[in-house]
Amino acid sequence: MLKVLRILFTILFMFAFLKNFFGQESIVQGVVADKSSKEPIPFANISIKNEASGTTTDALGRFKITVNSDKPTVIIVSHINFDKKEIIVTDSLFSDSLKIYLQPKAILLSDVVVSAGLYEQSLNELTKPIDIISNQKIVDNMNTSIADVLSPLQGISQIWEYHSPIVLRGLHSTRLVVLKDGNIRLGPLPGGYFGEDLNMYDAKRIEVIKGPGSVIYGSGAISGIINVISDEPFGNSKNSIKLTSGYGSNNNEFLESIKLCHKKEKFGILLSGKFLKTGEMVYGNGEIAENSSVQDRDISLNTGYKFSDEHKFLVHANYHYDDFGKPRGFNGPDKKFTEISVQEEILHSDVTYIYSPKNFIETINLKLFYDDAYNDFNQGKHSSITDKLTSTDIIHYKYTYGGGRLFGIINMGKNNKMTVGTDYYTYQLDNETKFINYYDNTNGFAKGWQDAVEQNIGFFVNNEWQTGKKFHISSGIRFDVASVNEGSLNGVVGKKEQRNSFSGNIGCVYSYAENQHISFNVARSFRMPSNNELFATVINSAGIRKGNPELKPEYGYNFDLGFRGNASNGKLKYDVSLFYYIINDFIAMTVSEENGIDFTFDNKKAQIAGGESSFNYQIDNLIPASSLFLDAGASYVYGVDLSTTEPLPLHAIPPFDLNLGTEYKYNLNKKWITAYTLKLDASYAGAQNRVPSTTDSFGGSSWGFVQSDPHTVFNFSLGLNSNSLIGCPKLRLIVKNIFDTDYQPFGSYIPAMGRNFKILLMFNF
Repeated sequence: MLKVLRILFTILFMFAFLKNFFGQESIVQGVVADKSSKEPIPFANISIKNEASGTTTDALGRFKITVNSDKPTVIIVSHINFDKKEIIVTDSLFSDSLKIYLQPKAILLSDVVVSAGLYEQSLNELTKPIDIISNQKIVDNMNTSIADVLSPLQGISQIWEYHSPIVLRGLHSTRLVVLKDGNIRLGPLPGGYFGEDLNMYDAKRIEVIKGPGSVIYGSGAISGIINVISDEPFGNSKNSIKLTSGYGSNNNEFLESIKLCHKKEKFGILLSGKFLKTGEMVYGNGEIAENSSVQDRDISLNTGYKFSDEHKFLVHANYHYDDFGKPRGFNGPDKKFTEISVQEEILHSDVTYIYSPKNFIETINLKLFYDDAYNDFNQGKHSSITDKLTSTDIIHYKYTYGGGRLFGIINMGKNNKMTVGTDYYTYQLDNETKFINYYDNTNGFAKGWQDAVEQNIGFFVNNEWQTGKKFHISSGIRFDVASVNEGSLNGVVGKKEQRNSFSGNIGCVYSYAENQHISFNVARSFRMPSNNELFATVINSAGIRKGNPELKPEYGYNFDLGFRGNASNGKLKYDVSLFYYIINDFIAMTVSEENGIDFTFDNKKAQIAGGESSFNYQIDNLIPASSLFLDAGASYVYGVDLSTTEPLPLHAIPPFDLNLGTEYKYNLNKKWITAYTLKLDASYAGAQNRVPSTTDSFGGSSWGFVQSDPHTVFNFSLGLNSNSLIGCPKLRLIVKNIFDTDYQPFGSYIPAMGRNFKILLMFNF
């Protein structure tokens, strides 16, 4: 082995020597400037791709660098506050002075939003608060699910740390719409969409819009929408390979991800794959979480063809297989002998056609999508004496989900755009169950309802109008017709229910100064009851739950007030939002003791209020080529049930949350290291005193009927970047829960994961 290594090093040395001896060297010089302000950028890194040489711009943004003029050379220009850029230097440029313009990262991440109105809008035009997460933030923290990615945001909560549904403003994922490239994603479980089938490493960015979105996205968009956005497969010519490999010490987590990219001006193809495997995690108290291992496989194809500037066609396909267990005792204090495991397989495909004449009709967009999937929910009971498996219930959820959306954007005037559209979906679910008793070696089978179908068609109009420089007004209305068919069982036709609903929205942004904005939004949002809530009898982690066919749709009256902007020449950025929801016919679980049924559903009236705030301050050049970022954020939600004589607290409402963070970035441009980043953050969760106690007849639920204690968790990360080594590698060392804090998330009966060292290595060829 040593002999082979010596030979390889000798070859590399000879190659470098011959290259320097015979290669013709030339000087490339130029200026690096801000694309927006045209101001020079000092202390930007200038390096030659895959070579250990580089320089830094001076105080006036000027640079000189020596390159090999025998062939085209790729120069990489990077800066902490700007998007990295690659320049191919050819013979014609060697004698010229280059002018290189970099795009500010702040503009790339926050200036343009596409999810709120189905087309690109400035952040300052939105009447509701929004958060944007870049691919860099997703990857750098070695997140394993969308819930992990979103949890640091103000207003986002995790009921528990492990395979948690997403909670926004105290409302879980049945009242929150999650999309991938504008297509709504659904799952089979009654608790809502967990997002485990979304490969975060494939995402270009994530947009989180807080506040009602029913006018555009229909049923369920009460607390907000989350849109995971992919890269377009065509544009500037590009061939690249991105490799990501990571390891987590706490649960022996192995992460492998690859993304292959081939782009041309009119055609391209992106292939992505992810493999994740973990062992059993360890709690902060040192105890092993039995049955908490995970295996996750994901592969996706993103391709398309651009016929012209007016016509383009996009195709996405994705296959996902997931196999995971839930820790023993996960579902309640009296269920420590219950073992649950889940296997899920999903095949998703969608096609999009976009026609953009860019005149009176700006664009017409047609989307079609289809999912074919299953989910096996295995619930095993263990003996309290021998701990041996005594019985297992296997619920086989099989579902298909398909539909489409057609909308057009019309230019009604110079500063007036109207969006008109319709969308439709059909969701078919079957949930047959198999019972196995290991004591007497018997088994049984309960056939699920056949052709149990939910269907929804909606029509909407939305208008965006800019009046002068200070006012932006948004308004819209939508009408939906939904039907839910129980299906048939053994030839007996079940019930069928139909519901109609109106929703609307009106909002305004007032820009009282150039970078200071006040927004106000009033909306009526809605959610149709699902088949699970209307008809199905379901065995899940909380017990046996039976639907209520008398349920009405939920209607939310939503009020949002926001203040956002920046000061101190853009160094201080702030976003403060307050909200108040009244939800009529709020669908909630209630305890039931009829015929062995643990739960059913009922319509209630709920009130939810709260707010989020975030502040970011940037200090540049404490020493040359450095930046320090200071972050602070807080969120609070209060919810009560108004359907009783005396208002009662709503369960599953998250506690007060406070986050503080500091991040230091430094461009040092050494031979092997271009830049490094140090980050420390702390998260505090208050005691949850607004959760009702467990009743005598009910053993608890994974949604948290008991009080959670306050806790503080610290995290740290170190990042190293290199533009000079082959593949421009990035190394990340991440420490989660530095002090191994032993705590329970507010909705969990089991502790959270203890200290976890993660190491992540990324290459971009």
